[in-house]
Amino acid sequence: MPNIFNAENASPSRACFDFSHVAGELEESRKRLAAVFDTVQVGIVIIDAETHAIVDANPKAVEMIGTDREGMVGSVCHCFICPEETGHCPITDQGQRIDNAERQLLKANGDTITIVKTVARVNLHGRDHLIESFLDITDRKRAEEELKESEERYRDILENANDLIQSVDAKGNFIYVNNAWKRTLGYSDEDVASMNIFDVIKPCCQNHCATMFDELKSGARIPRVEVEFVAKDGRSIILEGSINCNTSSGRAISTRGIFRDITERKKMEAELTQSEDRYRKLFENAPEAILVQHEGRYVCANREACNLLGVESPEELIGHSIFSFVHPDYHAMVVERIQHINDTGEPSPLRESRMVQKDGTVIDVEAVATGIVFQGQQAIQVIIRDITERKQVEEQRRELNTRLEKMVEEKTRHLKEAQTKLIQSEKMATLGEVIAGAAHELNNPLAGILGAIQMLRSNALHHPIDPELMEGIDVLESIESAAVRCQKIVEDLVRFTTQVRCNFSMMDINEVLRDTLEIMSGPFAEQKITVQLDLDPEVPQIEGDFVKLLEVYVNLLQNAKSALPDGGSIDLCTALVKKYGEPLQVSVVIRDNGCGIPPQNLAKIFDPFFTTKPAGRGPGLGLTVCYGIVKRHGGDIDVRSTVGKGTEVTVTIPVRQRNAAS
Repeated sequence: MPNIFNAENASPSRACFDFSHVAGELEESRKRLAAVFDTVQVGIVIIDAETHAIVDANPKAVEMIGTDREGMVGSVCHCFICPEETGHCPITDQGQRIDNAERQLLKANGDTITIVKTVARVNLHGRDHLIESFLDITDRKRAEEELKESEERYRDILENANDLIQSVDAKGNFIYVNNAWKRTLGYSDEDVASMNIFDVIKPCCQNHCATMFDELKSGARIPRVEVEFVAKDGRSIILEGSINCNTSSGRAISTRGIFRDITERKKMEAELTQSEDRYRKLFENAPEAILVQHEGRYVCANREACNLLGVESPEELIGHSIFSFVHPDYHAMVVERIQHINDTGEPSPLRESRMVQKDGTVIDVEAVATGIVFQGQQAIQVIIRDITERKQVEEQRRELNTRLEKMVEEKTRHLKEAQTKLIQSEKMATLGEVIAGAAHELNNPLAGILGAIQMLRSNALHHPIDPELMEGIDVLESIESAAVRCQKIVEDLVRFTTQVRCNFSMMDINEVLRDTLEIMSGPFAEQKITVQLDLDPEVPQIEGDFVKLLEVYVNLLQNAKSALPDGGSIDLCTALVKKYGEPLQVSVVIRDNGCGIPPQNLAKIFDPFFTTKPAGRGPGLGLTVCYGIVKRHGGDIDVRSTVGKGTEVTVTIPVRQRNAAS
């Protein structure tokens, strides 16, 4: 179909008039209009208002719809342009006016794009036509959507930011504040609408802020500002942030500030400053040595640490290896403590070690270590105390305690022995009195019995001997034997009592022991007992009864022999005993490795008639008699024994008797 703006489309009925001068202008106008129609970047479509058929379309409309001109001209507009169905045309059926309105354009492939459309009614060649012009605004819509999304994101950031954001006009009135601003300062939207920026700036900061605003207006940049605002409840809020200025035509129109509430941080910084000051003073004036080390080298030391290690100033320590002042024996322990702190973060408990001073002196110390942050790096702080004097005092105290304990033990043992001996002495004294009386009472009947037996034997011998008489004589002999045995026991008891007298004379105790061994040599050889003799030649002569002491040592050696039924050894030695405040004494020690004496029997061995031997092997008076003889010499007998290991008997005799006549 030809372009409706071409000259050929003019009505033939008008050719008969002579409008040559008008026709030329009209032809020019039509050419210009056709040129615009063909080149304009707005889609233009001419539609028959009655049939809704597309009469013409310019190239831009063809391009936008996505088909060729021949495929469009003659087609109903509902197939391409307007998505409304037939009979529902907004212009012809519904009478709407479309003037620069946003609509959807239906393309040939069925897609739609957003356009701005204007529809005008015109009469062409006597028919009603619709001229639709439309502009593709898809890119603009997309840009608008992106802008909207960007604005929403920007608004979301502003409203949900933790920082305080404000915008203030050139007069100081608020244009915008975000939620964090209102939440932090406690003002409502109504409060903000009626306030000026200087209403919230603390008076002490207002002059500074006024100067700063003037600088901003003059084009200066202020990258960082610290200001103090007043909250609605009167609290001071310290803010840190930046302010920039928006200008138009070189004139400041508003400022935008972004601030962060640093009130708590400033408070913490103040507390930290105070804490650091306290720590510094404590560090420098501490009575203990404090050292800080990092990666095995000292990085800080106080004055007491210098005194401890014998240096003039901390500079002599800083940078040096910690092991240059730690005793080599404790290097491994120090490494282990450092590793423990690095691995667990827990302090290392108080432990003792040794350090070496600058001059080589070794000192005892105790130290506790903990991990700290020093100058932004992980470090270890060690608090050290010199305990050299304390260790020396403790060592002296331990030595004194040891000596005291030994003295107490020795004294306690002596007291126990003295108590035991006192009890034994009192017991023996009592027994002596009883035995003395009993012996006196027994001797007379025994003497009468023996006299009667002799008289009966003499009378029997004057009669003829017959079996009955012989039997009677045998009975008399048995009675006599029993009486003699009783008399012997009474004699032993009498020897134990105080009535026993000793014949004191100067004698050599070593000679007594040699005679004793000569007496016992035969029994010892039969029982395969060896004797180790250790006689001190420096032992002086003593006042004593040679015979009675010989009896004592023979008795003691016989007891030792009885403790060695399968053989063994006996040690026999003499020595001079010197004790402060006491007269000189001579000791004789008899030690065997026999069966020993049970503890329950040890306290009874000197009791009369106590014996562990089978019946008929002795009345149990041997040690009782020995005890009496030794006591008559002013001496003592001490017996110590361990079952299974042996027995040690010590006989102590004074060198001189206080009263030999007694």
